[in-house]
Amino acid sequence: MVFSSQIHHFSAPQGFNTAALLLLYTMTGKALGAKVSSFFDIPEKRVHAAGSSVISYACDPIHDDTGRSMKKVFYENTYQLDPPAKFRADKITPIIEGILQTNLEGRKYDPIECSLLSKSLSEEIKHRVKELNFKRYKTVCTVTIGQKNDQGVRIGSRYLWDHDRDNYAAASFHNKHIFAVGTVYAVYFE
Repeated sequence: MVFSSQIHHFSAPQGFNTAALLLLYTMTGKALGAKVSSFFDIPEKRVHAAGSSVISYACDPIHDDTGRSMKKVFYENTYQLDPPAKFRADKITPIIEGILQTNLEGRKYDPIECSLLSKSLSEEIKHRVKELNFKRYKTVCTVTIGQKNDQGVRIGSRYLWDHDRDNYAAASFHNKHIFAVGTVYAVYFE
C-alpha cells in the first residue's frame, strides 16, 4: 500500500477551526470554495447515435387494422347528477362480514401471511361488490388485519365526500389471535 498526503497552505476564515477545514479538505478532496455536490460526481457522457429506433403503432387507437383512420366517437352529455341506484351499505356489510368470517376463522397472526391475505381479501370483496352493479360508482376497498395483543386500535380515513351520493360500508371480525376490519368506499363518478 502506498499512502500519499498533500499539504496545502491556506488560512481559515475568522471563527473557523483550521484543523477542521483541513480535515474537510482531505475528506472531500476539494479546495475551499470549490463546487461540492451532495450526491456524487457524475462524469459527463456524450450520447452517440447507435442503431435505429422502432416505433410500434400496434395499439394506436387512431388507426384500425386496415390502416384507415377511425372516426372519433362523441358522446352526448347525460346531465345526470344522481346515480340510477344509490350505493346501499346494508347490502355490502353482509358481504364483507361473510368474506372475513370464512377466510379468517381459526387463523393465527403471521405478518407475512396476513399482509398477503389482506390484499387478496380486499380484491375478493371489491369483486363481489362490483357484481352488484352499482353504476357510475368507483369503489375503494381496504382490509386491515392485525394481531390481538391486549392493545387498542383506531382505524380512520378521510375523503373529499359528497354526502348525498357517496357512501361506505364497514364490517369487522375478531377471534382470539387476530382482528380484521374491511371497508368499502363508494364514490359517485359524474
